[in-house]
Amino acid sequence: MPFNILLLPSLAVPTSNQIPALQYRADLLLRLGNRQLTTGQFAAAVASLQESMKLYQEIGDRTGEANALWRLGEMNFTLGKYQKAIFLYNQSLRLMQDVGNQPSIVQILERLSNTYFNIGDEKLGKELQERATALRRKIGNPDREAAFLSNVGLMHETQGEYAQAIYFHSQQLAIAKENNNRNLQVYSLQNLAAAYRQLKQYPHAIALYQQELELAQQSGDKSLTNLTLKLLAETYENQGDLEQAIAFYQQQLALTEKSQNPVNKADLIKKLGRAYSFAGQYDKALALYQEQLASAKAAKDIFSQGMALNNLAFVFLKSGKFNDAEQTLSDSTKAWQFLRSNLGNTNDYAAEQANTYNLLQQILIAQNQPEAALEIAEQGSTMAFLKLLGMRLTSESAGTGLKVAPKQIAPVTINEIQAIAKDQKATLVKYTTIPDAGLYVWVIQPTGKVIFRQIDLKSENIISPINSITEVVASIPASLGLLNQRTAQKNNYQPLLQLNQLLIKPIADLLPKNPTEQVIFIPQDELWFIPFPALVDIYGKYLIEKHTITTVPAIQILKLTKDRRNNTGGSKVVVVGNPTMPSIARVIGEKLQPLPPLVNTEQEALEIADLFKTTALIGNQATKATILPLLPKAKTIHLATYSILDDVKRQGIPGAIALAGADGDGLLTASEILNLYAQPKGQRLRARLVFLSAGETGNAKTGEGVLGLSLALMTAGIPSIIVSQWAAPDIPTAAITTEFYRQLKQNPNKAQALRNAMLTTMKQFPNPKDWAAFTLIGEAR
Repeated sequence: MPFNILLLPSLAVPTSNQIPALQYRADLLLRLGNRQLTTGQFAAAVASLQESMKLYQEIGDRTGEANALWRLGEMNFTLGKYQKAIFLYNQSLRLMQDVGNQPSIVQILERLSNTYFNIGDEKLGKELQERATALRRKIGNPDREAAFLSNVGLMHETQGEYAQAIYFHSQQLAIAKENNNRNLQVYSLQNLAAAYRQLKQYPHAIALYQQELELAQQSGDKSLTNLTLKLLAETYENQGDLEQAIAFYQQQLALTEKSQNPVNKADLIKKLGRAYSFAGQYDKALALYQEQLASAKAAKDIFSQGMALNNLAFVFLKSGKFNDAEQTLSDSTKAWQFLRSNLGNTNDYAAEQANTYNLLQQILIAQNQPEAALEIAEQGSTMAFLKLLGMRLTSESAGTGLKVAPKQIAPVTINEIQAIAKDQKATLVKYTTIPDAGLYVWVIQPTGKVIFRQIDLKSENIISPINSITEVVASIPASLGLLNQRTAQKNNYQPLLQLNQLLIKPIADLLPKNPTEQVIFIPQDELWFIPFPALVDIYGKYLIEKHTITTVPAIQILKLTKDRRNNTGGSKVVVVGNPTMPSIARVIGEKLQPLPPLVNTEQEALEIADLFKTTALIGNQATKATILPLLPKAKTIHLATYSILDDVKRQGIPGAIALAGADGDGLLTASEILNLYAQPKGQRLRARLVFLSAGETGNAKTGEGVLGLSLALMTAGIPSIIVSQWAAPDIPTAAITTEFYRQLKQNPNKAQALRNAMLTTMKQFPNPKDWAAFTLIGEAR
C-alpha cells in the first residue's frame, strides 16, 4: 500500500573519526529503504533501513538513526502493527529530542497521536496532539501552526466531531487575524461556518459568512463575493428563512450577470426558482424559468432547453399541476434523446437526464401510482448505464453511431419485473434517491408482490440526524479506518448503523427471515458506494448475518445475466496474481508512474491455483497479451490485481484491470472488454465468474468505475462478477478468497458461498474493512 514518508534532514555534524564512506552508504540505504517502502517492498525495506540504522549508530549520526527508526515505524503503522510502530516512533522521538530537532519532534508526536487513535486510546492520542500543538506554537511559525490546526480541525470533521473541529478552526482564525493574513482568515471562516452548518447552528454560520463577505467586498474580490453570497443564501434556506435566501440569491444573480458566466448563472437560476417555489411564489418561479427557456431556444442550446424544462416541471409539480409537469418532462426527454443522437454533442447531460426521471417518479407517486413510478425508475437506470457504456437500445436508430446494446437491456414493464423476481426466487429492493423527498423504495417479493415505501430523511429515526445520504456514505472510509487517519475504534461504525436505520429498518418486515434466501439490492448514485453486507443494526448484527446479498445496477440487467448464465462454458481456470505492474497517468499530462506491486497477492493466487490444480500467472508471466487469449476458454477468472476505477486511458468508460505491460499496454480497459461482445462466438467471454480480488485505486468516481467494469463484463458474456469496493488488507483478502472457492466447491450458489466466506473471515478479522469490500454483482447461481 503506497504512502508518503517525510525525509527528515540530517543535522549531525561529522567529526574527525567519522568515515565519509560510511556516511554516504548510510544515506544511500536510507533513501533506498524509503523507495522500497513507497513501492510496497517491505522485506527489502526492512533490510535496507536496519543496515542504515547500524551504520548511523557506528558513526554517531543520531538524526540519521532517528530517520531510519521513523521509517520503520511508518512501515509497521501501514501494516497495522501499531504497538511495534509506537515503540519505533518513541525511539526516534528520544533521539530527536537529544539533538533538539523540534520540527521533527512535532511530526513524530503527530504520528504517535495518530497511532494511539488507531488503537482506541483516545485520551493519550489527544494528549500527544496537544503537545504537538503547543510545540508548534513555541517554534513560532504562524503559517505552519495554522496549517497544523486546520488539518486537525478537518480530521475531526471527517470523524463527525464538529465541536472539536470548531475549536481548532477558531484557533486558526485567531492566528490569521493576529497576522493580518486575509486569505487564511477567509479559509478559516469557511471551515468554521461549514462546521456550524453541520451542527445546524445556522446563526453562527451566517455571522461568519457575513465576516467573509465583508473581507471579500473590502478587497474587491468578485469571485469570493459571489461564492459567499451563495453560501449565505444556502444557509438561510437551510434555516428556513426563504425571504433572506431569495434576497441573497438575487444579489448573486445580479453579480453573476455582470460576469457573464453562463454555467454559474444556470445553476443560480435553478436555485433561485426553487427558493421561490418553496416559498409558494410560483408565478415568480415560472417567470424566471420561462425566461431561461426562451433564452435557450433563441441560442438553439438544446442542453439549456432541457434544463429549463426540468425547472419548469419542478414548479408545476410543487404547485400540483401534474399534467403540465408530465407534458413538460416529455419535452425534456426529447432534448436528451436529441443530444444522445448528436455525435458532436459535448454536454454532460447525465445529471439533468436523471433529474427528468426523478421528477416523473415524484409526479406518479403524488398520484398514487407506485408501480408506474417503478417502471420510470428502471427507465432512468437504463438510460444512465447506456450513456456510461456509450450504447443504444436495439429499438433506437442505428444512425446515432452508438454500439447496440444486448436485446435484454430494455425498459421493463411491471409484469416483467414481477416475472424476474419469481424467476430469481429472490427479494428485489430498488432504491431511488429523490432530492427534497428522501428515498423511494420498492420491494418486489419472490411472489411478484410489489410494496412501495417512502423514507423521509428528516423524520426517520436514525440514531442521530443527518444532512444527506451523500455525507453519510462519504464518511464510511474514515469510520472503517480505510483512510490514513484515525481508524475505527470502539466499534465506531456510526455511518453503517445510520444507513441500516435509514435503508433497511423501514423495510425489514418485508425481507426474508431465512438467511439463505437471496436479497438483490438495486442501488442508485451514491448508494453504489455502500457495503451492504456491513450495514449493522443497533444490536451489532451485520446485514450479511441476516441475508444472502447480491447487487445489480438495474432490474432488467437480471434478464441479461440470466441469458449469460445459460450460455456459459469454458473449461479452464485463469488465475493471475501480482502482475508486473504497468505505469499509468492518473491525470492527463501527468508523467506515467508504475502502480505499486501487490506482493501478498502472489500467495493468494498460488493457493487458489493449487485449489483448482492449475498454474497461476505471476509477475512478467501475467501480460495482457498472454491472458487475453485465455479468457474465452475460461470458466472461472480470478484476477488478484488492481481494478482501476477511473477512465485512465480516456476511452469513455471508467474502469480497467491492471496486467503486465509497458507504457499502459498492461491495462485491460472496460472499453476493450466491451468490444469482446462483438467478437465471433469462439472469441467471446463465456466464464461463469470473474473475481477481481485486489483493491481499487479509484477516487470519487469509484461507483462509476465499479459499474463500468461490471456492465462491460456482463455485456461481454459474464453473468457474475465479484469486485472489491476498496483496497482491503492483503491477509484477510487471501483468507476470504480462498474460503469463497472452498465454499463454492461445496455449493454452486455464489451468493451463499460469498456470504459464508464473509462469516468465516469476520471471526478472525472482525473489522468490516477486512471482509465487507466484496460485492457480488449479477447472478448468484
